Amino acid sequence: MDKPDNRLIIGKTGSGKTVKALHLVADRPRVVFFDTLGHDYNDGVVFYDLPALKAFWLSGEPKIYRRRFRLIYRPTNEVEEFDEVCDLAYKCGNLALVAEELDLFCPPRQLTPGIRHILKRGRHMDITFIGLTQRPYGIDRTVTAIANEVYVFKTDEPRDVKYLCDRLGGGIGAKIAALQEYEYVLQKDHSSEFVIGKDAL
Repeated sequence: MDKPDNRLIIGKTGSGKTVKALHLVADRPRVVFFDTLGHDYNDGVVFYDLPALKAFWLSGEPKIYRRRFRLIYRPTNEVEEFDEVCDLAYKCGNLALVAEELDLFCPPRQLTPGIRHILKRGRHMDITFIGLTQRPYGIDRTVTAIANEVYVFKTDEPRDVKYLCDRLGGGIGAKIAALQEYEYVLQKDHSSEFVIGKDAL
């Protein structure tokens, strides 16, 4: 892989973000869901304890667990544990990492080493990163700058719309305002063109 495979999915609750994330990883044999909300992902082995997740994932360290898997981690301390999960994902490689509520872990000018490693060097380990957030205004600009695909579902918070117009181009504002239920605006590779899409539920 010659460039990062980072996707950002933005939109308010119930707009279709999780459905899009599931479609994006449908064909990936190895997926880790960092499910902070605790109810969005159910197809996989669910963990609530980081040591238990590590024990399952790492089969006799330093040998990394190499089979097909779908792991769902529902953290008790999202901010502290996310970086450790990123480190495990990077070490394992060849997987998709899906993270809900990205604004909790990637606030402006406070990217932790684990997520920075995934965003900037994940391609070397064949890692696809998919981050979801309701509040794009609250995430570090590195995330939008590095994302090669940005999906924007219905969002009407003025500060978030302004942020998206500033980061993705002013033309996106009218398209966001016109979105119907479960529709999204897609920007690929920082293009000035936007595509309207909709996933089947």
